[in-house]
Order: sequence, then structure tokens, then C-alpha cells
Amino acid sequence: MARQVAHDIKNALTPIQLSAEHLRRVHQDRGQPLSPVLDTCVDTILTQVRLLRQIASEFSSFGSSPIARPTATSINDLLHEVVDPYVLGVRDRVAIALDVAPDLPPVTVDRMLLSRAVTNILENALHAMPGGGTLTVTAQRDGRRLVLAITDTGVGMDAEASARIFEPYFSTKASGTGLGLSIARRNIEMHGGTIAVASTRGVGTTVTIELPFTPPAA
Repeated sequence: MARQVAHDIKNALTPIQLSAEHLRRVHQDRGQPLSPVLDTCVDTILTQVRLLRQIASEFSSFGSSPIARPTATSINDLLHEVVDPYVLGVRDRVAIALDVAPDLPPVTVDRMLLSRAVTNILENALHAMPGGGTLTVTAQRDGRRLVLAITDTGVGMDAEASARIFEPYFSTKASGTGLGLSIARRNIEMHGGTIAVASTRGVGTTVTIELPFTPPAA
């Protein structure tokens, strides 16, 4: 049902988006007689369309039951694939540091599910730093565990919010579904791992992921 609802929402959003984009093109071709009012309205429409698409995608993902398909995966490659686009996209306001231990061998995980979990955590971290800050992502081996830590210097949370942060539909943001971290926890636990948060109001937040370190057989 969740997938069907999300699909129907996305279908309705497509003509809205296309119509707004067409209106913008025609407006520009005719010398922008209604600027800046029309530009502002179209920007608002397209921004809300993107938000609704994100909400529909998260709702669909949370309502589905994905099947993990573990394969030998380089954590270094996976993290660069996820983090590098953010480095370029937010470099004007957030400094991002990626520190991966050089001796990490491949591990057996579902690349897509783990990438989605890390992406959701990064998105939350960036929302917590509206005025800028520093985001640090580290990966290291701790015995038979792989430890990933994502730390931001954002607004932080009090103890009550920290205790509820992985609950479905709970959010400290003004927008969104509150499903991003719930999906992240589900994806991590599907690998037999754990996810925890430590946060201090006005200082920042660290999300720590621990996964069983099970390199593929030689």
C-alpha cells in the first residue's frame, strides 16, 4: 500500500513539475514580463515538488521490506561515492572531512542499503548546520567490528530528542517525514549491526554505526 500511495503521489507531481518548468521557459522566452513575481512562485512550486517527491520516496522505502544482497564491498569506495558529491555541493558553507583507515579490506554488505543509510545520516547532519560548520566521516576497524562515525558541529539535541531520534515519524526538523533515520537503523540492523547517537545541544551530534567485520572468504 505504501508503495502504491507513493507511486500515485509521484505521478501527480510529474505534470505539476513539467508545467512549472514550461511556464518558466515561456516566461523567459518572452522577456520575463511578470518577473520577479512569477519567478518566485515557480521556484516555490518546484521546491515543494522536490520535497514531496522526497517524502513519497521515504514513505515507500519505509513501507517496503527490502532484501539484503551482500557482496564484497570496499568501504573506502562506498564512502567516497556517497560523500564526494556533498563535498562539492556544500563547500561554500560546510567543510567535510572523510577519514578512512587505509588498511580496511573489503567487507560483505549490501552496497545500496548501506549507502542509503549513510546518505540519510548525512542529510540530517547538514540540516543541523544551517549556518555552516564541519562534518567529519571516519571509518576504522575495531577488532571484529567496522566502525563508521559521522560527526557534525550543528545545533545538537537534548536527551529527550536523542532518545527518540530513530522513532518513525519523529523529527527535529520543520520539514520532512521523520523516516530517514528509521530507514538508516533498519538497513544497519539488517546487516547485524548497530547504530547509536550522541548529541549535545549547541555542540553537535555523532552517529556511530558498527557492523560485523566479516571479510569475504578468500
